[in-house]
Amino acid sequence: MKINIAACVLFFIALTGFRPAFAQSPEKFGKIDAKDLQLKYCPIDSNAHAYFVFDVGNTEFIYDQNGNKGFQMFFNRHFRIKIIDNQGLSWGDVKIPLYQSGTDREEVISLKAFTYNFENGQVTKTKLEKQDILTEETSENIKTCKLAMPNIKNGSVIEVEYKIKSDFLFNLQEWYFQRSIPMMHSEYEVNIPEYFNYNQTQRGFYPVKFESGAKRNSIIFTSKERTGTRVTTTEVSTSKIEFTEKTHHYLATNVPSFPDEKFLKTKDNYLTRVEFELQYTKFPDQPLKYFTTSWEEVDSKLNESYYFGKELGKTNHLKEAVASLKESGLQGENLLISALEHMKKKISWNGIRNKYLTATINKAYKDGEGNSADVNLNLVVLLRELGFESYPVVLSTQDNGIIHPSHPSLSRFNYVIALALTDGKKYLLDATDPNSMLNLIPIRCLNDKGRIIGNTPDKWVNLMDYKSYIAQTIYQVDLDSNLSFNGKTNKKLLGYAAYDYKSKVNTSNDVLKELESLEELPSFEVENIEIKNQEAQDDAFVFTYDLLKSSGMDNSAEMVYFAPTIAPFFNENPFKLEKREYPVEFNYPYTIQTVYTYTLPDNYEVAEIPEPIAVKLPDNGGNFVYQAQKLGNKLNISSIINIKKSLFLPEEYESIKIFFQHIIDKQNELVVLKSI
Repeated sequence: MKINIAACVLFFIALTGFRPAFAQSPEKFGKIDAKDLQLKYCPIDSNAHAYFVFDVGNTEFIYDQNGNKGFQMFFNRHFRIKIIDNQGLSWGDVKIPLYQSGTDREEVISLKAFTYNFENGQVTKTKLEKQDILTEETSENIKTCKLAMPNIKNGSVIEVEYKIKSDFLFNLQEWYFQRSIPMMHSEYEVNIPEYFNYNQTQRGFYPVKFESGAKRNSIIFTSKERTGTRVTTTEVSTSKIEFTEKTHHYLATNVPSFPDEKFLKTKDNYLTRVEFELQYTKFPDQPLKYFTTSWEEVDSKLNESYYFGKELGKTNHLKEAVASLKESGLQGENLLISALEHMKKKISWNGIRNKYLTATINKAYKDGEGNSADVNLNLVVLLRELGFESYPVVLSTQDNGIIHPSHPSLSRFNYVIALALTDGKKYLLDATDPNSMLNLIPIRCLNDKGRIIGNTPDKWVNLMDYKSYIAQTIYQVDLDSNLSFNGKTNKKLLGYAAYDYKSKVNTSNDVLKELESLEELPSFEVENIEIKNQEAQDDAFVFTYDLLKSSGMDNSAEMVYFAPTIAPFFNENPFKLEKREYPVEFNYPYTIQTVYTYTLPDNYEVAEIPEPIAVKLPDNGGNFVYQAQKLGNKLNISSIINIKKSLFLPEEYESIKIFFQHIIDKQNELVVLKSI
């Protein structure tokens, strides 16, 4: 992206009009007021553990004077954070991501940082030293510069200012106006030469003030030409290119922290921010060059990559596995399961998420270890060799944010799984996780849609709602004349409920002890846990255990009370906001079915039981049914919670909030017994 002008040996940028100042920090670096350090709470949120006093940045384009990079971007950021209490101390760990590819890179070219404290009646400051700075490889293209702010404690203010030089003009710095702590002042300014056209998108729900303008700038080129033989003369000539620089200015103040509520895959999808996407460039005497890609180009790049599509034709390293699996005589789903189990055992996942192979497809297979692409691209090849129609599916994991179908991007994908088609059915497979099954992929992958890479009419596949979280529990409890409880619990977990439990207990050296801790119940002792199908290769997990409890109730009282719900699935309503401006996202549908059978002693009868209730969510989104019946000396209670959708829009928030409150209220109701 260079301005192609012959004989250009020296240049400088001159202003031909008024140049407005960059976004300015409310205070100069190092100018700290003692009253800021003495504040005990955030001015806009008394519950905040830390807050941004200000966060100010700007991006400008400067032409490379000493090399051949053309225009480069310079991003400046200056911020202060006030630490209120211990829960805010983690904000003293600052991370600066830096992109790199080939010889192009982003680098921090200036950095200064201090921690300020108020001690013995005066302001003290501690400088960030070199030993407090660490740079590490985060992914294939990202290095992260990590700052560990020194001498940080309750009441501290940290201040950081840095500048990044970037060769990546497509990577114009996005800006967050909202974080998980309050933001008192956030300001960002971008100055863009007319040669670059960026699409800008504002996300989130908090209002941001925006102003745009323009000014005239110029680049003056100086060239020298020598003439003569014995006597030489040097002629200096200049040329000037005038251009318009577009200015975008954003400002937000008193921005509340992003609410911390459950059932959200990643906050990053909904935080208030502005993003930029390079659409095209147009330099003098050069044609228009588009950078906005298409999904077809994304497919093509992956198919032509030597770390993706080019490796899918290599099969020799799988000959023995293919022969062995074919000799088993298995077909259809059973053969898919065997192929998946083979790859799980053959290649251990090293925890790295990537859409590209580390080296070649056979190296990881022979080494027995690799990243997500090493594992699952091998699985795709194995399935093809077994006769299945199989394709790679690239996706963005939950913590990486969702893929926007209207914004084609190869870099947004960070993971790959396998898709198999047989008998008219689709199967998603991921061999990185020992507990995954057909259409039971790791939870990190449950993120809207994935892109199928291959010659198929359907290019997108839904990653959600193949399997549910199903928990079926039966409690058979005897209540003796002394009002002590003892009984038996039978629990059957299916789908993601089984996956969840298996993932936890299989990492423990003592499976039964780990399971006992998972089933820990208030006031009850859990004994004699027995797993019924520990070795089964299916999406079920079944176990039983005994329950013991000395009730502590007064057996001489005429009326006694107890809560029949032994282990509520939800201890409290997870939805507490008056209004939620972002969706409620479940990873999967839920079915929680619980049955209690209480056998009562002869010296007591039931005086009062909870009333039945049936509650439905709108648009068939779910239902809750609760019933209690007394039959002789038996008390039978049934509770069924169904959540049928994985996504509820903000306008449905009030309904689901009320729905969950009905569940909480009902499971807290008491049974009343009367002595006879």
